[in-house]
Amino acid sequence: MKHLLALTLVLALLFSSCRKHASPPEPATHSFIDDVGHSVALSHAPRRVVSLAPSLTEILFLIGADSSLIGVTDYCDFPEAAKQKAKIGGMLNPNIERILALQPDLVLMSGSGNMRADFEKLSSTGTPVFVSYPRTVDGVFKSILSIADLTGRRQTADSLVALLQLRRDNLVHKAAAKKKETVLMILSLNPLIAIGPKTFLNELVTLANGQNIVHDSSTSYPVLSREEILRRQPDVIIATNDIVRSINDILSPYPEWKSLTAIRNKRVAIVDASIVSRPGPRIIDGLEAIIRALHGEH
Repeated sequence: MKHLLALTLVLALLFSSCRKHASPPEPATHSFIDDVGHSVALSHAPRRVVSLAPSLTEILFLIGADSSLIGVTDYCDFPEAAKQKAKIGGMLNPNIERILALQPDLVLMSGSGNMRADFEKLSSTGTPVFVSYPRTVDGVFKSILSIADLTGRRQTADSLVALLQLRRDNLVHKAAAKKKETVLMILSLNPLIAIGPKTFLNELVTLANGQNIVHDSSTSYPVLSREEILRRQPDVIIATNDIVRSINDILSPYPEWKSLTAIRNKRVAIVDASIVSRPGPRIIDGLEAIIRALHGEH
């Protein structure tokens, strides 16, 4: 009986010792698939995020995840608080060493604005990198929700995206009641480049009840001749404020355009590049600006 009692005590001590020295359970890992098919594994909501595109920075602020944002590009200028974050360089030439020195547990990249080589450099260090690549307005909504999933802000994002969708639908409904206008949207004056089909900006023009004059182009960003613009006679010309400040900036290189219907009717609109070109939450502001350019106040 004494031997049995002694054996019981030894076994109890052994099991107790095993429990004391057992490794803690591994934290649960959650996997996310980004917009280009990469799998991103996170063991917890990221606490140190670097954003490599203004649109992604705006999304983080929108959903209330900006407290975890520790680094942004030189072009991340909205909202105002974004300017106070540490700068890591440009979109095309970010300082990889500076990014790594910030010890991020997540880097957000843009599929349209950042370079694949930078993605590979960051990924090779084991840093989780998520690529956002929306190509439509609905794609922007999806990106907002994806980033909310990554940062544990999904409930907030669901409500915000629902409001953005409702606003989009209301704007499109009102624009549909207006007369369809033909539109030339310029991305560059020299060379003369316009938005073509299958582009983000072309979708905005279409949603605004406009007809892109180069909708039949075989390329997304066609280079046009000055004569072709005269032949197609757009009702409205739209340019962004990063390339045009006034109508004189257009007429100076193309004085013969004085005969264009859009010029004669003073229907040249200069819109804020940051709201129509960034695939972020202010894209609905961009849609509203294009509707105003085509149809006036609504």
